[in-house]
Formats: sequence, C-alpha cells, structure tokens
Amino acid sequence: MVTVVALVPFLARPFQGRLPTVALLMLGGIAVGPSGLGWLQPNAAIDLFSNIGLGLIFALIGLTIDQKTLGDTAGRLGFLGWLATLGIGTLLAALLPLGDGLRPLALVVALSSTALSTLVVILRESGELESPLGRLLLSAGTWGQLGPVLAVALLLGSADPRTTVLSLGLVALVALLLATVPGQISGHRAWAWLRDVVGAAPATPLHLHYLLIVGLIALSKVLGVDILMGAILAGLVMRRFIVDPQTSEALKHLEASAYGLFVPLFFVVAGSRLDLASVVAHPGDRCSA
Repeated sequence: MVTVVALVPFLARPFQGRLPTVALLMLGGIAVGPSGLGWLQPNAAIDLFSNIGLGLIFALIGLTIDQKTLGDTAGRLGFLGWLATLGIGTLLAALLPLGDGLRPLALVVALSSTALSTLVVILRESGELESPLGRLLLSAGTWGQLGPVLAVALLLGSADPRTTVLSLGLVALVALLLATVPGQISGHRAWAWLRDVVGAAPATPLHLHYLLIVGLIALSKVLGVDILMGAILAGLVMRRFIVDPQTSEALKHLEASAYGLFVPLFFVVAGSRLDLASVVAHPGDRCSA
C-alpha cells in the first residue's frame, strides 16, 4: 500500500493535474488488490488504517467548515438541493422496476448521497477548497453526506431505531461535553497547566487530536453508530480548541500526517475492494442489485 502511495505522485506528473491523484490511488489499489496482482488482501489491520483515513477526512471537514455556513445562503441552497435529490430519488424508486434485490429506500438514500470524502481531497489538491466555489461545494456536500448517514443509521440499520437514536445521542453528548471544556476551565489554574504541558512539545497537540478522533470513532463503533458521525463530531470539538485554523501549527501537522499517509491509504484500500471480475462477468446482476 505504501509503495502505491509513494509512486502515485510520479505517475500523476505527466497528467499535470488533469487526473486527480485519488483516481490513481484507487487504480493502484485495483492493481495490487484481489482483482489484480493479489498482493493486498483484506484483513483487520488494513481495515483499521482505512477507517482512520476516512475518519480523518471527515474530522477535517468538521473542523474546516464554519457551522454558520450551513445556515447562510450556500447552506440553504445545499439543503434545498439535497431535498430535491430526495424527491427525484423517490420518484425514480416509484417508477423503476427495481426487482427483489433492491429496497426502494436504499435507492433513494444512494441517489441523495454525495461522495464528500473524494470531493474534499480533489478540491484540496486543486487549491479550490478555500475558494468561494470550494466553500459552496463543501456546504452542499455536507448536507448530502450527513443526511444519508443518518438515514442509513435510522432506517436501514439492523438495530432498533430507538436504540440507534439513543446511541447517536450518547455520542453527541460526549462530544458536547468535550467541546465545553475550554469554556468551563479557561479561567482555572488547571487550564494554564494544561496549556503549558501541551505547548512544551510540538507533537503533543497532534497526539491529542488523534486521541480525540480515534476515541470518538471507537465510541461510535462500539455503540453501533456510523463512524463518520463520530469523526465529524471530533472535528467540531477540535474547532473549540483551535483558535485560528489558518495559523495553527497543530492543524498543519494533523493535515500533513492525514493527507501524507492515512487518507491515501484509504483510497488504495477502497480500490482494492472493487471486484472488477464480478462486474465484468455479471454487469446486469450488479445493476439490478
């Protein structure tokens, strides 16, 4: 996996930015995965690295997006656009002959979902993430990611919806309590002591950020909640501790470690999971399932 990640920048060079590295990472995953050379086989360790990479993407999304933007013009347009896709998906589910292998609700959720994890990486790579276009896409894409995640958890999950709601509430409560820490103890001597300890070594803030992200992801996993919810909540909590994301050295280190290793590994693993032989052999079955 690491070899694929290291070679992709060299393979992307001739395309001069016209081909996203995300595509090359997934193609590399296909090449070394079970559908290709068979060097990369699914196992628990690989899944762990992949989940950390995915969690880091959404934690950074939760940190990057200003919560106010979800309620401004861009956020409202994004929400209305997501509602429109729900309507179109519902219409298609009612009109198309889906067969027995696909639930109508699953089709509606799939059509209303955005590939936000891939979109954010492409926008960041092209330098458009901080542009007005990038902010607009991020606001719209957030609605198209959170809505389907909640729908899958509440309507398509195997657990009782009431249990799922309680689990979601517990994860959100833990995140809320963590987010209130700065305001509760900012004037106490313990806060000054914590700031001194954290500032003593450049790597300490990075370690604490990873502890927060992995901790909320693990809590979500244990409670049966989609790990993306825990990751986004971790990003929102981090925003309370980072005064200025634009100048934060800890955030720069976190982004460097995330996009330098874990995020590329996620896309390599995602590519390795594509069963091309089955798709080619039974294209009709894949479309109807």
